[in-house]
Amino acid sequence: MLLKELLASTPVYELVGLREIEIKGLAVTPEEVKEGYLFIYDPEMTQLSYQEAVKRAVERGAVAICIGQDQEIIPLNVTFIKTYHINRFISAVARNFYNNPSQVIELVGITGSHGKSTIGWMIKSVLDASNQDGVIIGSTYCQMNDEPCRLFKNAIFPLTLNPLLHEAIQKGIGIGVIECSYTAIVKDLLRHIWFDSIIYTDLYTYFQNHRSDSHYLEIRKTLIDHLKSVNSPIILNVDDYYANQLKGRTQIGYGICHKSYVNAQDIHLTPHGSRFTVKTSQGSWDIVLNVPGIHNVYNALATIAWCLKKGMDMELVRYGLENFESGIAIEMGNDVYRNVDIYVRDTLDVDELDALYSQLKGRTKGKMVTLFPVGGHIDVSKYREIGQIVNRHSDHCILVTDYAFHGPMEKAFNIAQQMGNTVIGHEMDCYKAIQKAVEIAGEKGCVLVLSPPDLNERFSDAIS
Repeated sequence: MLLKELLASTPVYELVGLREIEIKGLAVTPEEVKEGYLFIYDPEMTQLSYQEAVKRAVERGAVAICIGQDQEIIPLNVTFIKTYHINRFISAVARNFYNNPSQVIELVGITGSHGKSTIGWMIKSVLDASNQDGVIIGSTYCQMNDEPCRLFKNAIFPLTLNPLLHEAIQKGIGIGVIECSYTAIVKDLLRHIWFDSIIYTDLYTYFQNHRSDSHYLEIRKTLIDHLKSVNSPIILNVDDYYANQLKGRTQIGYGICHKSYVNAQDIHLTPHGSRFTVKTSQGSWDIVLNVPGIHNVYNALATIAWCLKKGMDMELVRYGLENFESGIAIEMGNDVYRNVDIYVRDTLDVDELDALYSQLKGRTKGKMVTLFPVGGHIDVSKYREIGQIVNRHSDHCILVTDYAFHGPMEKAFNIAQQMGNTVIGHEMDCYKAIQKAVEIAGEKGCVLVLSPPDLNERFSDAIS
């Protein structure tokens, strides 16, 4: 490719030398340079000094050198390119050199604090079950079709990612899954990658600091600008506290506590996996997973939401999930998994609630934990009645903020006053709250998620 073509739409600050020269390859370390290469000097990629790195690259055959705008041009017989942003330049020239592969292949990007790799491998398992060729690329690995998984120092680096996508296209692969970490986004490694859909596993963070949380959220949200069209779907965990901050575009919700496009109900967790009923506008299906943990139920829901939006047959989706086992990139963690039942009900009728608790307590031999969102339009007197019912039956109650309304503490206080014998906790985030509830319930325990009807309808309308 001619240098002048390679530099199209790249952040070039200054060019000194010939433009009509053939570029045969790209390199960011002198050791990778071959005859006819463009060498991009990035101080983070080599321990050599600037002058030593450039001289070695030229000795190995580099015909063009890209440097930062603050570096001085060395008197060598090669073309020098100055850029005001090295990472963005690398991303742009990699896109150009490999003919913009992300625009050719269908790509889904997965981002969030948890579950990126697992969801990617789940999607790959469903593609395999559907006899569809697919490639999955994580931070350190790549697998195409049923080929052996290849390991990399950084598979998301543009000079690795773009060649992999180009290779996949050459092999006739039509769908790719890319793990989009916070680091990859903030370092502009994905700046020139275009997605057909994005999955947000969660947006709530560990920082417990508004400034840090806000920065983390804003960085994740920038992926939306990488969608190929206004109709490209955003698959979103609606139980996440920040879910309602991603409104706009085509949003496909999944969750447990709030009704959305895809929901899980009647969940039975075991040390080896889980069983649950998934409910969608297209019907209900019973799902069996061979990987344990409530977090993997969420991962499966994200996978189902993406597959259904794509129009895939649900029976093939179920087959792919039920045959999924943890792969090379899956971190199962050190959690102790127990037998726990989770039930989601939207009834707030006092008599029905009392009968429901009695029914569930007859099935459980462990603790009864209630998860209840507070806020909304429910009358204070109703909260008092519910609080009395919860107090009679529940060992522990976790009050969760109603995301659509602020300042629910008065109502939380009204319900808490009625629970003299019940241990009370509070969480802002439903995704975290349900994980905490499972932990508290313990072996053979039960979690009842009470979701007010008006809250369900609001989230169903806004996100589905």
